[in-house]
Amino acid sequence: MKETEITVQVFDNFAKIDETLKNKGFKMVENYQLNDWYFSKIDNVLDMEYLDLINNSFLVREIIDATPQIQLCYKSKHLDDKGNVIYEEKEKTNLADLKSSLKVFTLAGLNNYCKVENNSYVYEKGKTSFVVQIIKDLGIFIEYEEDETMKNLTPQEKFEYMKNVLNKLGLKLGTDFSCKKVFMLLHKNN
Repeated sequence: MKETEITVQVFDNFAKIDETLKNKGFKMVENYQLNDWYFSKIDNVLDMEYLDLINNSFLVREIIDATPQIQLCYKSKHLDDKGNVIYEEKEKTNLADLKSSLKVFTLAGLNNYCKVENNSYVYEKGKTSFVVQIIKDLGIFIEYEEDETMKNLTPQEKFEYMKNVLNKLGLKLGTDFSCKKVFMLLHKNN
């Protein structure tokens, strides 16, 4: 399934973000931890463009919440002519054991090139829902995925609509609404 989402960095602290969102009528409905291990058969990941890297990678995701689970995920990203991720297609399946899964991929010679640790807070107001993500060693981001009210819009229209919704929140947002967190973290650490 094709899905449009935007991700933007926020330069306010979490307390200010939480206060601002609650003052705008949003309610925090969920908190969970995501740990993602990115794997690829390619060794020279630092030399790759984002799209080539992510489309040649998969991740093992640990979800820590009331019902913890481990997933194997693949994301195929599609960019517009400005480099924005205009939509993505995802496939995922459950895995039984984190430690064994990571070991299998490592023993198979795959490159575990990045780990992203993400503390996520879901906020909702009516049909609008997005996630404030605190990414270890990187910063705070808002990820906003399309909902059913946007189904008749093109991917570019969805992108612009979601961007306008976030701009109206009154938070200190970055200018890139298509932040590529794994790519940012990979290059920050190297």
